[in-house]
Amino acid sequence: MKNRTVPFILLLILSVAIPSSQAALTPLEISQQEQVEGVPLPQEAWFKRLERYRKDIVEEYGTNFAFLFNYTQQAILKSSNDKGKSRGAWYWNLEIAQKLWAGGELFVEFEMDRGKGVDKFLPTFSSFNDNSGEDAWFYLPALYLEQGFFNDKFFIAAGKLDLSYWFDWNEVACSADTQFLSSSLVNNLAIPFPAKGIGGMISFSPYAWFYFQSGAATAKATSTKTGLSDAFNSAFFINELGLIPKFGSLQGNYRFIFHMNHQKLDCLDSDDTKNNDYGWALSFDQAVTERITLFLRYGTADPKVRDVEYFWSFGGQVRGPLPGRKFDCLGIGVAQSIFGKDFRQANGYDETACSETMYEIYYSYNLNSALILTPNLQIVTNPNADKSADTEIVCGLRFLLSF
Repeated sequence: MKNRTVPFILLLILSVAIPSSQAALTPLEISQQEQVEGVPLPQEAWFKRLERYRKDIVEEYGTNFAFLFNYTQQAILKSSNDKGKSRGAWYWNLEIAQKLWAGGELFVEFEMDRGKGVDKFLPTFSSFNDNSGEDAWFYLPALYLEQGFFNDKFFIAAGKLDLSYWFDWNEVACSADTQFLSSSLVNNLAIPFPAKGIGGMISFSPYAWFYFQSGAATAKATSTKTGLSDAFNSAFFINELGLIPKFGSLQGNYRFIFHMNHQKLDCLDSDDTKNNDYGWALSFDQAVTERITLFLRYGTADPKVRDVEYFWSFGGQVRGPLPGRKFDCLGIGVAQSIFGKDFRQANGYDETACSETMYEIYYSYNLNSALILTPNLQIVTNPNADKSADTEIVCGLRFLLSF
């Protein structure tokens, strides 16, 4: 119990010590907002000195860094057996970007993860916290080189990386740090993204409203390992075509995705194996007003080897939902995983087996320029594809410290 209270105490101290401010997004978003709207930095000398020091390092050495600490505490309000249980999960991440030459940068991340949260008690396909997982004291989740050519119309990245950084992106449903918590509302569950491992991607953007990109990575990678021992033993390929129209001042993003996995996979309902499986997906987001953006995802996978045959998610985000809180966000989303015939037969479910559905609502409260508090509520029906299981309800509070 003592260990779980330490992050709370630290974050409470920070929430008092760091001055209140209008802007409190991720480090990159804060920087962009300051440039566009002239949002002032906090007046306290220590924070101004930190920002000035970072800018001096960038100008003199071409080195930029960002630090993030995420602690999420969740409590089970309703379930079959675990009502009343509460668990936390946290991690920190330090990212360093080093400019090497014109258009070239080297990125390295250091990370530590602790805790599985309530997902330890409530197994689902959707997952209540995308950041929950196995404990890892210290590892390098990413180490890759980026290179842009012709004013970034042509772009490549290679090394140890996560392809979901670039593919299946979504303006309002892509980050468990600042937006939805559930994995089903962060990525498309019908796309079998591998863990962070050896891989690369290329992108071509001939026009501002159009791009095409392709990526490949080790399919059986492990994020906490270097990836060299597993590299090239299996492969995940993904292609994405994107349209970026603008209707007046309202931005839209329309992504069409095709993916292939090249590795030996066991069939769900037989002793056979398959060497390749395919699927396609889409990820749309569209601003409908200056403050409201909607999103839609859809995808399919091979039901012979994948549990989820069809997947869809839908929802939206409202920025500045309350007067005087222009940088707060309200998000509402729903995601459904539909299971294939082979999965149902292999697990003894009949043809009427229900799909698992995740509902989530959150309010992102920007306390100050470094700390965001996000209460959220999640409801899962037919958890773990079991139509006889009780509906599960979980509430939580996420603390995000970033600078």
